[in-house]
Amino acid sequence: MPTVSDPLQELRDVHMPDPISWWPLAWGWWMVVGLVIIGVSLALWAWLYRQRTQSRRAALVQLGQVKEQYATQADDHWAIVQLSHLVRRYALATFPRSQVAGLSGQAWLQFLDHTGKTNQFSHGPGQSLGAGPFQPQGSGSVADLIPLIERWIKNVQRDSKVSSV
Repeated sequence: MPTVSDPLQELRDVHMPDPISWWPLAWGWWMVVGLVIIGVSLALWAWLYRQRTQSRRAALVQLGQVKEQYATQADDHWAIVQLSHLVRRYALATFPRSQVAGLSGQAWLQFLDHTGKTNQFSHGPGQSLGAGPFQPQGSGSVADLIPLIERWIKNVQRDSKVSSV
């Protein structure tokens, strides 16, 4: 007679499925990775941009302070001296020292014309930056000089290739 076996003994044990693999990533994780890369890239670009434009922003703030004080004092000589120092400091911060530090007089004005793509420093209100700071009384119109310097600061490119003029 056939032996009756316990049918439960013939069953196999419960098998758990293989654990879910982390690779390949699901499409949602690829989107998260992409967004993180884009976010880090944008943050790095913004930080580098702020570093590159830091001297420009500082120069524009100082120019605003000179404008405010000139509006209350109306001292042309003081304003020309301050503007001359401001332009010189910004040029030294923007261009190689070897190209800027030794310039004076007409060579300085030509440098400003060349870098600012204008002729207003040599043949316009910017002439007062050449010798004006060294004269006892300011010569030139500060009202025309301030917008010229503001345009120069905004338009000059940092580390541009500038030949000796």
